[in-house]
Amino acid sequence: MISTVAFLAALLSGGSEPVTALTVVPNNGRTDILVTVAGNVTFRDFIMEGPYRIILDIMNARHALPGDNFMDVNRGGILTVRTSQYSDDIVRIVVDLNQPAEYTIEQYEGTIRISMENHFGDFDPWETAAAAPILEPEVPASRAKGFTSLSLNLQSAPQRSQAARISITFINTPIEDVLFTFADFSGRSIVPSSQVTAMTVTAEIKDQAWDDALSAILRQQGLRGDEDGPSGIILVDLLTNINLAEDTEPLRTESYRINYGTAAEVLTAITPLQTTRGSSSAAAGTNTLIVTDINRVHSAIRSLLVELDRPTPQVMISAKIIFVNRTDLNEFGIVYDLKDSRGNQFSELTPALADLDGDGELEQIEENVVLLGGNSIAALGNAQARVVGPTLRLLTSLVIGRHSLVGFIEALESSNLSEIQAAPSVTVADNHTARLQVGERTPIRVIDAAAGGVAGAFPQATVSFEETGIILEATPHITADGHILLDIAAERSSADFADSDIGVIFRTQNATTRVLVRDGETVVIGGLTVTERSEVRAGVPILMNLPVIGRLFRVTRESEVQRDLMILVTPHIVRGAAN
Repeated sequence: MISTVAFLAALLSGGSEPVTALTVVPNNGRTDILVTVAGNVTFRDFIMEGPYRIILDIMNARHALPGDNFMDVNRGGILTVRTSQYSDDIVRIVVDLNQPAEYTIEQYEGTIRISMENHFGDFDPWETAAAAPILEPEVPASRAKGFTSLSLNLQSAPQRSQAARISITFINTPIEDVLFTFADFSGRSIVPSSQVTAMTVTAEIKDQAWDDALSAILRQQGLRGDEDGPSGIILVDLLTNINLAEDTEPLRTESYRINYGTAAEVLTAITPLQTTRGSSSAAAGTNTLIVTDINRVHSAIRSLLVELDRPTPQVMISAKIIFVNRTDLNEFGIVYDLKDSRGNQFSELTPALADLDGDGELEQIEENVVLLGGNSIAALGNAQARVVGPTLRLLTSLVIGRHSLVGFIEALESSNLSEIQAAPSVTVADNHTARLQVGERTPIRVIDAAAGGVAGAFPQATVSFEETGIILEATPHITADGHILLDIAAERSSADFADSDIGVIFRTQNATTRVLVRDGETVVIGGLTVTERSEVRAGVPILMNLPVIGRLFRVTRESEVQRDLMILVTPHIVRGAAN
């Protein structure tokens, strides 16, 4: 039936030939079905019953017809013609017949002819419309036909199957023929129960994984397919029968070694898969799961562990915390000291000189001189409001009779800049939280004074610890497109003594956020600038507020403190052999 020359030509051609047209014509009391193929191909054929139909598989071919199903043929003993891309390189043509008929198949240049008996008389020819040429698509390796791993429980598939894909139509087809078709396509052995009878299937499958398609058909019929242990044979039976059988099926105990996680974590994931009679536990010493249950559950657990027990990607998170403190200080003041050499004097700014014994010589004394008799005056200006640690100090003196005026001109300008940088870095597995601290734990004493209210009791003191320093907490989540969703909290804190009796105050700068960044991208997750300005004036009342000259009678202190905080984070996906 298959030409050796055509077979060798198909092997050497290396490409799929398009099937472009179908024609049904009368031919001397017979019905001819002409299949137009642009090239040399091979074929196989067989007939199926219930209903009767001729099936023609054209190898090394691709579907280029204008449609899939032609339901309006109805001539020459033919009801309908259904076509599909049965697999990557096989076009299937199904001819539905009114009744059984003998047929022959011949192959010519670009044509395959099916010639069958016609008991229904003459008819008008029928043909499909011309189809536009179809470019050959690139077929991914996952769609190559071959033996594939079937989900052990066809009722559910947690992820899209990578099995070979099938396009096919069933119209009132017995369930036995449907199972035979899937067994032939997949190369698997499918054995139905004796009670799987008297069922017909009407379905149209378009470019679906064969195991997903079979699972959907079985569910609609109230059936289920399970693999029979290591043999790989798929057993199909009624759901009610399977449930009854599971209630009496012997339990089996197996151990599962967990390589890339902890058995306790995986235990919570497999518990919903178990039957009411089953049990499971985690052996922490060997990181192993111990499961007792029926065969179906063990098969489901093995399939689930393939997805769960795999290396987890890691992320290295590098952060930089920059804290800058700028302090600018300006002070200017004039201090006056008016002394009377023979009367009252203040010695707070300069030593006092006075002739206390009347011998005509001035003597230096440390304390103030207060004489209530005679005419005398002494004064101080800005004595207590002086510049602390001035960088410029000028002294002036003026003698007027027995009085001397001493003036101090003091000025200070300073600028202080401090910068603190911390660069913590930590590596953590995907979806896990990492925490890094560089600092100290500050003890805080708390006194319970209420305890002293009890007769004979003393106040009780407890000590708690507060963590300070550089603290980084991060939880990465790697997305499907290679980005990193980062939950991060960064803190820089310190403890200082308080001015009052409360003890210690904590100065904290922190940021908590969630950001989506690319691998290796630096993102600023926090920026804060705090500026404090203050001005203090002290001077001689009334005179200090005079326009222009008021500056000569006051001390002015101006300060500006600016604090800048910036937090930068850079995540990197750790590329290893497992990734």
